[in-house]
Amino acid sequence: MRTHLLAAAALALTIAGCALWSRPLVPVRYYAIEPPGTAPKAGVQPADAVLAVRSLASASRYRERILFRKGGLAAGYHDSDRWLEPPAEMVTAVVRRTLDGAGVARVVADDHLVRRPDFVLEGRLTRFDEAQRHDAWLAECELELVLKQGEDGAVLLSARFAASREAKAKSTPAFVEAMNAAVADVAAQTAAAVARTIAARKPGK
Repeated sequence: MRTHLLAAAALALTIAGCALWSRPLVPVRYYAIEPPGTAPKAGVQPADAVLAVRSLASASRYRERILFRKGGLAAGYHDSDRWLEPPAEMVTAVVRRTLDGAGVARVVADDHLVRRPDFVLEGRLTRFDEAQRHDAWLAECELELVLKQGEDGAVLLSARFAASREAKAKSTPAFVEAMNAAVADVAAQTAAAVARTIAARKPGK
């Protein structure tokens, strides 16, 4: 009797194993945040200052896996969809490029590449969500930023910048396209606010 039970168990494991191996493998898809580059504004004279942009921090939930929310407090991750890099890294690059293209300062660079900058921009990526509603999917991006005087660290600007864009379809590629637009919007808001703040002050004053 015991022999028959062992044989049945072995057969069941074999069948389960065959079923597992017969399932098609779903490839992992990677997506990037790379909005169109910002062209330098014609006739704009950058402020004679050096702006250091520090890498944005973010909550641990924003890593390579794409996060989605379904109303209320429900959230999860897509099984086979990933960001090419952590969202904070990609958004930092977009913000830095937008600031440079907008001509907010003579030099806009990573804070590790410059010494004694006139101004320092730092902050956190506080929202980078795929908000799934019954009628549409939304791309939601929000930054909390602080602009400081480089010499003494005095806070010159503290603000939140947010944008939400509706995806053209309920799919990951459409959501990524919408998130690219949302990030570009937030970066443009940031550049406008930083430009006004820097223009109103003289480095070191």
